[in-house]
Amino acid sequence: MNVRTRAARAVFTTSAIAAAAMLFSTQAAVAATNDSFTVGTTGGGCGVVNFVDYGEGWPGGGNNDDYLSIYDSCGDKKGVRADAWLNGVYYGSKSNTGGLTGDPVLWDPFGDVWAGDAIGIKVCLVDGNGALSKCNETTRWSVDG
Repeated sequence: MNVRTRAARAVFTTSAIAAAAMLFSTQAAVAATNDSFTVGTTGGGCGVVNFVDYGEGWPGGGNNDDYLSIYDSCGDKKGVRADAWLNGVYYGSKSNTGGLTGDPVLWDPFGDVWAGDAIGIKVCLVDGNGALSKCNETTRWSVDG
């Protein structure tokens, strides 16, 4: 085998190893991904909504893992309202008025979310008259469904 053949084989082998390493690391990263995210109200985060995309589902709620948990983290006499969209379609709203000592409100507006779906969440503080304040909203695209 001459010098050129050995050099070509070395370059090919090194390239093949690098490509395989990139492929396996990318697959591992995708496998470890979940689409969970959190949206909090502006100005202190008294209201928080988590989109949950992993695990066994909520307690007593079966194995559907695509749901929202709505937290009211302040004793400010205001509740927290979550509004939800999937692929631009409005699915309604749900509130947590439990205050600082209340449990989170669990809500499953979507059923199953699939890869490529656009998940829209808006979270606001809501007073006794229904007036909204400190709203924050985001849209995320599902990677793994």
